Amino acid sequence: MFIGHYAPAVLATGMAAGTGRLKLWQAFVGAQLVDYVWAGLIMAGVEKGRVTPGFTEASALDLYHMPYTHSLGMAVVWAVVAAVIFGLVFRKQAKAGAVIFGLVVLSHWFMDLIVHVPDLPLWFGTDKYGFGLWNNRMLSFPLEVGIFVLAMLYYLKNTKPKGKAGRIWPIVLIGLMVTIQFIGNFGAPPNSMKEVGITAWILYTLFASLAFMVDRTRTAQ
Repeated sequence: MFIGHYAPAVLATGMAAGTGRLKLWQAFVGAQLVDYVWAGLIMAGVEKGRVTPGFTEASALDLYHMPYTHSLGMAVVWAVVAAVIFGLVFRKQAKAGAVIFGLVVLSHWFMDLIVHVPDLPLWFGTDKYGFGLWNNRMLSFPLEVGIFVLAMLYYLKNTKPKGKAGRIWPIVLIGLMVTIQFIGNFGAPPNSMKEVGITAWILYTLFASLAFMVDRTRTAQ
C-alpha cells in the first residue's frame, strides 16, 4: 500500500485525540517507518527489487527479496523496537502512546498483505504471502484512497480547527496524498529502484511534515 498505510495511523490518532498519547505526525512516521528502512536497504543493495513495467496494474515494483523489513517476524521486531524508542524519547506521552505507536508500525505488514502479490514472508526463507489486489488497479486505488479519506474524516470529527489554518492544512494534506497516489498508480513507472528509494524518503517526510502542520492547527473536540 501507499497512502492506505496511513489509515490505521490516522484512526489511532483520532481515537487518542485529547489524551496526548499520540500526535498525527508521529503516527505518520510510524505508518511508514518500515518503508523508511526498506528504502535505505534497497539503495544499499541489501534488499532487492526491480522495476518491471506491467508487473501489476497498480505497481511496477517486483519486490522479490525484503525479509529484513517485510517479513512478519521482523515487522514485530521493528514494532517492538519502535515502541521502546518512542517511550524513551516521548516520556510525557505515557506507555500507552508507545504501545499505540508500535501497533501502527506493525499495521504496515498487514496493510501490505492486502495489495501485494505474494512477496511477504513470515520469516527468512519461508513461503511468501499477498492477496494481490494491485493486480486490479480499479479496485486497489479506490480502496487505498477510500480508507485514508474515511480515516481522515474520523480524525477531523474528533478534532476542531484552532483557526482558518486548521481547515486549510487537512485539505492540503489529503489533496496532495490522493494526487500522488493517483500518479503512482496511473503514471509512468520509476526509472530505477534508487529513484524509488529516494522518492519514498522525500514523500514520507513531506507527508509527516504536513501532518505536523495539521497537529499545530487543530485541537481535540
